[in-house]
Amino acid sequence: MHKRNAIQRNFLDHVRQLRTTEQIGFFIVFLLLVGFVTVGAHFQWQSILRDKKSYIELIGQSKIGQLESWYDSQLSEAKELPASPVFIDIVAQAIEKPSSQNLARIDDYLRPILRSYNYADSAVLTPDFHVLVSLTQLAESNCPEVCEEISRKDSLTPFFTTLHLTSPYGKPGFHLVIPLVKDRQKAPFAYVVQTFFAGDYLYPMLARWPGNEKTGETLLLERTDDMVQVLNPLKLVNISAFSLQVSVSDKNAVEARAGLGQTGVMVGKDYRGKRVLAVVNRVPELGWTILSKMDYAETMSSWIPTLVIIIVFFFVAFAAILAGSYVLFSTRALSASRSRLELLQRTERSEALLSAILEHVDAPVVIIDKSSAIQFSNRAFKEHFNDILPNDLKALQPSLDKDAGVQSHKLELSDVRGKALQLYVMPIHILLEKQESLFGYVMRDVTELESALEQVQRLNRDLAQKVEAQTKRILEANEELRTIASAISHNLATPLRAVESFSELLETKAYDQLDAETSGYVLRIRKASANMATLTDDLMMFLSLDSIVLAHDEFNFSLAAQDITSDIIRRSPKRRYQITIMPSLKVHGDSALLKTALRNVIENAFQHCSDNTVASIEIGKYGESGIFVKDNGIGMTSDEINSILKPLSKTETKNYVPGLSVGLTITKKIVELHGGSLEIESELGKGTTIRFKF
Repeated sequence: MHKRNAIQRNFLDHVRQLRTTEQIGFFIVFLLLVGFVTVGAHFQWQSILRDKKSYIELIGQSKIGQLESWYDSQLSEAKELPASPVFIDIVAQAIEKPSSQNLARIDDYLRPILRSYNYADSAVLTPDFHVLVSLTQLAESNCPEVCEEISRKDSLTPFFTTLHLTSPYGKPGFHLVIPLVKDRQKAPFAYVVQTFFAGDYLYPMLARWPGNEKTGETLLLERTDDMVQVLNPLKLVNISAFSLQVSVSDKNAVEARAGLGQTGVMVGKDYRGKRVLAVVNRVPELGWTILSKMDYAETMSSWIPTLVIIIVFFFVAFAAILAGSYVLFSTRALSASRSRLELLQRTERSEALLSAILEHVDAPVVIIDKSSAIQFSNRAFKEHFNDILPNDLKALQPSLDKDAGVQSHKLELSDVRGKALQLYVMPIHILLEKQESLFGYVMRDVTELESALEQVQRLNRDLAQKVEAQTKRILEANEELRTIASAISHNLATPLRAVESFSELLETKAYDQLDAETSGYVLRIRKASANMATLTDDLMMFLSLDSIVLAHDEFNFSLAAQDITSDIIRRSPKRRYQITIMPSLKVHGDSALLKTALRNVIENAFQHCSDNTVASIEIGKYGESGIFVKDNGIGMTSDEINSILKPLSKTETKNYVPGLSVGLTITKKIVELHGGSLEIESELGKGTTIRFKF
C-alpha cells in the first residue's frame, strides 16, 4: 500500500515538474477523453432509458390489447341474447308464468353459454331486480352493486359493472348486464346478468409478465374520492385485492399520478417507496386504469457493464496521462543532462577563448572583488601597472542600474615607468549566481589618439578660418559682379534707347532722301538696338530674381496665354495661326513672374515656327498641377536644349539665328523659385514641348 502511494506521488511529482503548457496540454487531453466518455455514457444511458420506456410501454399496450380482446368477445356474445326472439319469448313467458318448465327452458338456453365462457353464474332478473333464474345460485335479489349500476347507467345495451367483492363469498368479481327489450319497449322487461370472478381470468392475465424482469408488476386501479384503490392482489408484496389504497396527495407516487388522470410513461415511486419505471393506460369501455411497472434499478441494470467500462477507461486514461508525463519528463531529464554536459563543454571552451583574447588584447583589463583584491588581470594591465590596482580606479564604482548602461570615465594615470596615460575606463558590475559579485575595469589607452585629435582640431580651426575668409571674398566678389552687371545694364539702357529713338527719327525724316542700301543700314541699326535693349532688360531681370520676394496669389495660365497670343497676333497679323488653350489652368504663385515665364516660352515658340506653315500652339494641363506648351516649330537637338538653358548662351546652330539668349534661362529660374522644374522635349522638324512641373 505504501509502495503504491509512493509511486502515485512520484507520478504526480513528474506531472507537477512539467512545463505549464505541457500540464495544460495533458489536462486538456484528459478533459477531452473524460468529456468523450461522459458524452458517450450519457447517450448510452439515454438509449437504454429510451429502449426501456418503449419496452414498458409495449407491455402496457399488450395488457390493454388482451383486455380489449376479451371485452370485445364478451360483448359480442352479450349482444346475441337480446337479438334472439326465441330467448326473448322464453324469458317473457317465464316472467308471466314462472313455472318450473319455463324456468328449465331458460336454464337449458343459458347453461351452454355459461360453460363456454366460464361464467361464475348466469342469472335472469325481473325489472324489479328479483332473481328469476340463477344457474349457480350466486345471484341475489336486489344485489346493491347490480342495482346501482343498472340505475346509474339506465342503458338498453349490454354493459360491464365495476370490479367489487361479490356475494356471497366476498370474492373480487364483476358482472355483464344484458338488458332485454320486447316489442320496442322503452324499458327492459328483464336483465341477464353474467357474473365473472376476477381470479378466473383477469387476475392471472394481469399477473403474467411477458419479460424476464423479476420486479415486473401490473396493477388494476380505481379512484374513490381522495384515494386510489388497488383492485388486484400484489405480486411483489403479499397483499390481497382491495387491501391497498394510495392517497392522491402523494404526487411522487405513480399510483396517485395514475389516479389523477396522468397516462403514458413515467418515473416515480410505487407503493413500496421504490423508484420505478411505469406506464399508465386506460380502458375507456370498462373505466379501469392499468399500471404496468418495474423497478428502475432493474431497468438500468444493463447499464452497469457500460459504467464499469467507463470507469476502467477513466483509470486507463489517467494512467496513460501519468505514464506519458513520466516518459516526457524522463526524456527531458536525459536531454537536460546532455544539454548541461554540452553547456559545460561550451563554457570551458568559451573561458579558454576569452582568456586567450583578454591576454592578447591591448586594452588593460582587471577584475576585483569587494575588498579590491585582484581576481584577474591581463597582460596589458600587468605591463602598465604590475598587478597593482591604481587608487583612482578604486574610486570608480560601476552603476547597479541595468537601464543606465555602461558609462565611461576619462582618467589620467601614471604607469610603473612614470609615463602619463590618457585612459577611458569602463567599470563593470559582474553578477554571479549564488556567488559574491565582482567588479571589472576595461581601459582603453587614448594617449596617442588624444594627441592626434588635438592636432586635427587645431588644423580644423585653421581650415575653418581660411574657408570663412575665402567664402567672404567670394561673396564680396559676387556682390561686386552683381553691382557691376546692374550698373552696366542701367548704363547701357539709356544710350540704347537714344540710338533706337534717333534711328527711328532718321528713318522717318530722311526716308525719301535715302537710297535702298542706306535704308537697310538704318533698319539694321534699329533691329540691333531693339535686340540689345531686350537683352539688357532680360539681363536686369535675371540679376534681380534672387532678391525678389515672391507673391502668393492665384494665377490663371489660360487667361495669360490668351493675352500673350493676342499681342503676338497683333504684331504679326499676316501669319497664319492655330492656337489651342485649355481653360481654367490655375496655380498659386507670383502672377507677374509666371506671366513673364509663359511669355518667354510662347514667343520663343512663335519665333521658331516656319513662316510658310501654320503656327500651331497648344497649351494644356500636365499631370496634377503642371502646364505644357507645345509647338510645331523647327525643333532642337539635345545640345541645343542644354545651350539655351544657360545664361547668355550663344545659339550659333544651323536651326537658330546666332545671338545671345536669356529668356528661357529666366523662365527656368522663375519656375524653380516656385518649387518646380522646367522640362524640354524636342525633335528636329517636329516641334518642341516645354513643361512647367509644379
